[in-house]
Amino acid sequence: MKTENVWAWLMPSGKIYRVLTNKEEGTIKVFDPKGDLKRKEENLAQEAVEAIEKNFLGIVAKKMSGEEKAVMDEIAMYIR
Repeated sequence: MKTENVWAWLMPSGKIYRVLTNKEEGTIKVFDPKGDLKRKEENLAQEAVEAIEKNFLGIVAKKMSGEEKAVMDEIAMYIR
């Protein structure tokens, strides 16, 4: 089972960055509005990913779920 979370991170410039977090894999990936990978963190402990989700992303970003996630995935496909 994949435990990937999708976050929409609104930057002060008005651009929306897409952040993918995966506790099982210990990864965090940050994509710019064009879909280019800007940063990738690997080999993180599950606790580290959870802490980043709670203490950073939970404050500056919105967690996408269900229909919102599908819409964001579709938008990301077209803006590349």
